Amino acid sequence: MIRLRLAAVLLVIGILGLVLWRAELFTVARPGDGPRPLARTGHGPPREFDVSLPMVPIGIARLTPAEGPLLVHYWAPWERNSRAQVTALDSLFTTLPEGSVRLAIVTFDPFPSVARYVGRLRLRSTVMLDLRRELQAALPCPSIPYTWLLDERGHVLAEQPGEIDWLAPATRAVLLNARHSAAPSDSTAPTAALIGSKRPRPL
Repeated sequence: MIRLRLAAVLLVIGILGLVLWRAELFTVARPGDGPRPLARTGHGPPREFDVSLPMVPIGIARLTPAEGPLLVHYWAPWERNSRAQVTALDSLFTTLPEGSVRLAIVTFDPFPSVARYVGRLRLRSTVMLDLRRELQAALPCPSIPYTWLLDERGHVLAEQPGEIDWLAPATRAVLLNARHSAAPSDSTAPTAALIGSKRPRPL
C-alpha cells in the first residue's frame, strides 16, 4: 500500500513537472480564445533559412522559402483541440491546387509520442520535428499553436498566434493569394537550388 501511494505521488509530481516545463517553453493558447481565420499582416522583412528536419514517421525534408510559398504551423499533440486543428489543416490542403502553397506542420515533442499520435490520425500532410530548434531560430514560436505564411521570396505574409479556422473562406483566400504577393522589386531575388541527389527533398 505504501509503495502504491509513493508511486501515485511520484506520478503527480512528474505530471506537474512536465506541465511547468512546457509552460517555461511556450505560452499555450488561453481557453477562451477561439479559432480565427488566417489574416494577412503585410510584407515583412524576408526570412532566410535552409534547414533539414526529420519527418514523421520517416525521412528528411528540406525547408527553404526559395521553393515557393510556405505555411509553417507550429503544433503539439498535447495542445487544446490539437486533433481538430491538425485534421482541419490536413483537409484544407487536400483541396488546394497542387503547387500553390507548401505545408510544414512542425512540433518539438519527442518522436515516439508524435509518431503514435500522427499514425492514429492518418494525416496526409508532412509533420516535422524541430528538436534542435533550427527552424525556430528563423521563425520564432512564442506560443502554441503559432502560424507563419511566407511568400516565395521569404517575406512574411502572415504571423498569427492561436488556433486557426482552417476551413474559413478567408483562410483559403490568403493561402491562394500567397504566390502572387511578391513585390515587383523582388523579382531579382536569388532562388536556392538542390545540390546533389542526396540532398533532402524541399517542401
